[in-house]
Amino acid sequence: MYYSSGNYEAFSRPRKPKGVEKKTACFVGSGLAALAGAAFLIRDGHLAGNQISILERQQLPGGALDGIKEPQRGFVIRGGREMEDHFECLWDLYRSIPSLEVKGASVLDEFYWLDKDDPNSSLQRATVNRGEDAHTDGLFTLSEQAQKEIVQLFLATRQEMENKRIQEVFSKEFLSSNFWLYWRTMFAFEEWHSALEMKLYLHRFIHQIRGMPDFSTLKFTRYNQYESLVLPLVKWLLDHGVIFHYGTEVTDVDFDIAPGSKQATRIYWRRDGREGGLDLGPDDLLFLTIGSLTENSDNGDHHTPAKLNLGPAPAWDLWRRIASKDPAFGHPEVFGSHIPETKWESATVTTLDQRIPKYIQKIAKRDPFSGKVVTGGIVTAKDSSWLLSWTVNRQPHFKQQSKCWT
Repeated sequence: MYYSSGNYEAFSRPRKPKGVEKKTACFVGSGLAALAGAAFLIRDGHLAGNQISILERQQLPGGALDGIKEPQRGFVIRGGREMEDHFECLWDLYRSIPSLEVKGASVLDEFYWLDKDDPNSSLQRATVNRGEDAHTDGLFTLSEQAQKEIVQLFLATRQEMENKRIQEVFSKEFLSSNFWLYWRTMFAFEEWHSALEMKLYLHRFIHQIRGMPDFSTLKFTRYNQYESLVLPLVKWLLDHGVIFHYGTEVTDVDFDIAPGSKQATRIYWRRDGREGGLDLGPDDLLFLTIGSLTENSDNGDHHTPAKLNLGPAPAWDLWRRIASKDPAFGHPEVFGSHIPETKWESATVTTLDQRIPKYIQKIAKRDPFSGKVVTGGIVTAKDSSWLLSWTVNRQPHFKQQSKCWT
C-alpha cells in the first residue's frame, strides 16, 4: 500500500499477489502488531485466513493491550496506549473492522463519533500536596537555552545521538522545565534514557506538543483497549478462519543464512509441556513480534506493591537466541539489559468504592460516573519521588463492571 498527501492511492486496493494461494503465514505473539499484520495479509495481501496461524504464550490475545477479570483481584489491565488521530496504519486497518458496539459501523466510526461527542482534555495535569493543583497552567517554562537544546536535538543526526543519554544533551534548565515534566510522564522517559529515542519521538510526535499540557490532542476508546480494539479485531480474524494457538511458547527458530538471503527453516515451540515445531519452506512466511513491552510485568494493588521481576523473560530470550545467529537480527541487549533503569510504573484506577470518587472529582473536576472523559489522561503527582501518575478512564472501563460503583 502506498500513501501520499491525497487519497488516490490510499483508497485503492493492492493487486492479488501471484502465487499467494500457495503461501502460509505464522505470527509469533498475538499483540496488536501481529493481529494487524494478519488482518492486512487478508485484506490487502489476499491471503486466505485459514492459511494464517498465530502462536501466543498467554491464554488470551492482545499483548500489552490485554485485560481480564481475575476472581480475587477484580478487573486488571496492564495499561493502555495513548492514541491520536495520526495513527495512520491503525485507522486504515480499523475502518475495515466491524464495531462490536454500534451496528453497521466500523471500529473507526465508533471511535471517531465518540471522540467528537466527548472530546478529550485534562483539567488538572499535575498535583502537589496530595491533590492540590500544581499550577503548571499550560506553561512549558522553557528558557531560551532550553529551547535551543530542543532544536539542536531535533536537527542532530542519528549518529550524533547514538549511545548518549538525555541528561548528556540537556541542561538542568531543560530538565527542571514543565515541558520535561509533561514529556517524561506522557512518553515514559527518564533522564538516563536514550537521547536518540527522544529525538525520534520528537520527530514522530511533534504535532503533540501543543496538547502536552492538557492532553487535548489525545483520544481514548469507550472501554479498555482490550475490549474496544483487540476483541473486534480477533473476532474479524476468527471469522476469516485465522487459527489461534494459545499456551504456545516459541523457543527458537532455525535459519538458512546465505549471502543476500535469510530463510526461516524451522520454528520450535513448547505447548502443554510438550516440545513441538514446524518445518518451513520458501512459501511459508514467519513474523516474529518479540521483546515484549510487558514481559515480566507485575500488578500490585492497594495493599501489595508490584514486584520487579528480573527472572527469565521468554520473549526477550527468544530474540537473544535469534540475534546470536546473525547481526542483522538486531541487538536486544541495548533494549533489555538495564531493567532497573528502564522500568516504568503507573496506576490505572479501574474499580472504585464509595469512598474514592469525591477525591477523584475534586482533582479531575468532572463526575467520574458520567460515562464521559474523567481525568483526560494521566495526573502526575509532581512531588512524588518517582512521579507517580494515575488515570481514571471513561466509566465503566470494562463492560461487566457495575453501573453504580465501577
